Amino acid sequence: MEKIKQLVYNYAHAVHSQNEKEFKVLWSSKENMLISITDQFTGTDAIYQDFLIGGIQKCYESIDLVVENIDIRMIDDNKAIVVFKYHTECICRETHEPYGIQGLETQIVIKENNQWKLMHIHYSK
Repeated sequence: MEKIKQLVYNYAHAVHSQNEKEFKVLWSSKENMLISITDQFTGTDAIYQDFLIGGIQKCYESIDLVVENIDIRMIDDNKAIVVFKYHTECICRETHEPYGIQGLETQIVIKENNQWKLMHIHYSK
């Protein structure tokens, strides 16, 4: 379970850094999906380009995704559901003012080549 927790923390770090290689290596080679508060993104390229760069980077000068209370539910040896509370600490690009939201995040992770990878993320506010 520690490796799954580390995947969650690596994802939060990649959201902050917005480094393409760091971000994409976290995702499985399967058909991945991310559901944000307002939209749906299918495929790792769309998740990175349209959600992270076209959405988050466009709106915020900086963002910290703060993860709290990680709960991991093992489905089997190769699949798990991860649920945690999150909040963001952001600086708006347009106004340069602090901004943040909070909610729950659900992640479905799978084991691929003996490494845990993201397959599905769903944000709720």
